[in-house]
Amino acid sequence: MMGWNYGGGMMGATGGWGLLGPLFAVVLLVDLVLLGLWLWKQLNKK
Repeated sequence: MMGWNYGGGMMGATGGWGLLGPLFAVVLLVDLVLLGLWLWKQLNKK
């Protein structure tokens, strides 16, 4: 997922990219939610 690629550089990206920083934060948040839903589905299959 794209969010993980930006996760490590979030602090630097937020300061250096200006308006793009929050955008990356939103992308990361969405990816975390999607990952959580996927894991939830995987656990409920058992």
